[in-house]
Amino acid sequence: MFDSQSGEDKVRKFVLFLTLTIGMSGTAMAEGWEFSQSGTAGLYYGITEDRDRHNIRNSPNRTVFRADGRFEALYEQPSGIRTGAAANYTVVIRQHDASYPQGDWRFYPYLLAEKDDYGKLTIGYTYNAAYLLHQGAQEISWIGIKDSNLTYWLSGVNWSNRLKKVRFATPKSTYIMDDGRAFKFSYFTPLIGNTKFGFSYAPDNANRRGMVSRYARYEKTEDGYTAAMQSRWKLGSGDLYTSAAYGLFNRTDNEWAFGARWVAGKFNVSVSYKNAYVKGDKNPISTKAVNAYLPAYFDNYREGQAWDFSVGYDFGRFKTNLAYLHAEADNTRNRDDLFVQTNRYALNKYFELFLTNGYINSKGNDRRSDDNNKGYAVITGLALKY
Repeated sequence: MFDSQSGEDKVRKFVLFLTLTIGMSGTAMAEGWEFSQSGTAGLYYGITEDRDRHNIRNSPNRTVFRADGRFEALYEQPSGIRTGAAANYTVVIRQHDASYPQGDWRFYPYLLAEKDDYGKLTIGYTYNAAYLLHQGAQEISWIGIKDSNLTYWLSGVNWSNRLKKVRFATPKSTYIMDDGRAFKFSYFTPLIGNTKFGFSYAPDNANRRGMVSRYARYEKTEDGYTAAMQSRWKLGSGDLYTSAAYGLFNRTDNEWAFGARWVAGKFNVSVSYKNAYVKGDKNPISTKAVNAYLPAYFDNYREGQAWDFSVGYDFGRFKTNLAYLHAEADNTRNRDDLFVQTNRYALNKYFELFLTNGYINSKGNDRRSDDNNKGYAVITGLALKY
């Protein structure tokens, strides 16, 4: 995996790459091989009003460029087995970003093998099975509610994932994602009745897209195991999707998550819950600062809970969605409440307009003003689909 490359040459390479991918967007086939790629690149501008604007240098607005994409190359054998490689990538350039002034560059490659009757195996930098099968609050933009990027504009006192400081004093999602996109092995079964199962193993949990700090050193082995299931049921006039998952990290950190999503025509509603706890006394939560990279309660998320909710409707070219997340620590005052309401309108097959309204109420362990923040943001954007 490659994270946070910088420099003008990287910008030129990305522009060239984006031009090429737009030109060859879609799917191509050649003698058993199938190549596909897709992505979205957009420019977003947000106006904010909150108590703490340190993350944007006391500016009441911020411009963000973000591109997310994926490409895949698969070879299908006569037996029906498909093997190949894929990669996800993200490029983020944020105005007033002291940690990544040249942009935040992310690249996550992995290998895969699949067959309809046998399931799917992946090896590489992916999210775990619990994350991928979870049925939580839905989102229709990258700002979202799971691992929300609303903090690009509004400061949360409990979450910090900067170049030299990592701190999560509350869970940042109902998704089990402690190991983020760390290198791992994952297997997903084919549908067994109405249910799919998934399992993942990560030899090392630390990853920027997860919760485990890459600067932390725990006493027990720092690996991760997850197991999950996702089912589909007929309920009334729609379909009900349910999920259940368990994760074990660092041999001491336990997490359970449950979720449900009901889809009826163009309407959907979702709800989910996660609980995290530490078993044993080998890896206690750090109540005091270890160093500048690891402040007090940097791993407080390991004993906490979160729940979310969303409701959305697809009108065709226009889609709208409202999502809510509550996260809290079990042993301290730390709390977070987020609302993200997003509207998306398709101008044509290539361009989309976005309008997002966001609110955050973040409470730290102390009642002093610099350890608490709340505010709202209005964010507009234009995105290109390729």
